[in-house]
Amino acid sequence: MELMIAYTREILGGLSTTLSLFLVSLVIGFILAAAMAFIQIRFPGHISKSVWNLMFCIRGVPMLLVLYIIYYGLPLLPIVRETFLWAVFSSPFWCTIICLAIVEMAFTSEIMRGAYFQTPKEQIEAARSLGLNGFQTFRAAIFPAMIRNGFAAYTTEVILLCKSTALAFTVTVMDVMGFANEIRSRTLDIYEPLLIAGFIYLCITITTRLALSWIFSLISVAGSARAEAL
Repeated sequence: MELMIAYTREILGGLSTTLSLFLVSLVIGFILAAAMAFIQIRFPGHISKSVWNLMFCIRGVPMLLVLYIIYYGLPLLPIVRETFLWAVFSSPFWCTIICLAIVEMAFTSEIMRGAYFQTPKEQIEAARSLGLNGFQTFRAAIFPAMIRNGFAAYTTEVILLCKSTALAFTVTVMDVMGFANEIRSRTLDIYEPLLIAGFIYLCITITTRLALSWIFSLISVAGSARAEAL
């Protein structure tokens, strides 16, 4: 029991790093995804197809491969080594952030795009018939529908992002998985550190799921109130 407590305290030393990887990449990825989804929706044709193809290529390769290219490949380029970019790409932490954010962007942009096109046309036409402008139509009719249509898929994607932070230890980032792996290598104890790390990730995903459900309920109620007011 004392051994488990000692392992837990040591592994918890990487919790702040894991949460930082998760939250920072989630915010950056969401912003980039919104931009990519907007481009695909606003500019149909070749621009939309080009962006979709790029997002598909990112979604189609393993995240570990993307991480290795960013961490081991990009720093070899002169434009990286000889400019301010070296300060970013020489850091395993920021390379992992960039990788997670890029992959999150690719998946979340498709969720947003799909949620937008699932909005019933009748709902949009009804909002416009009330004399609402483009922004008001989006706020009252499209955005609430997008939240309902994409919530389940986005929640799953966020949880997958949380678990994907465990790849950070492969580029020497000492997060939860990094400390667990270090204990495993040092002591040759397999089950204890991995079970503790798994329990920590499970707690994070449960908390994330509850937080997203709470945010969804707030947005749904606020969206319904605005729609009724209009």
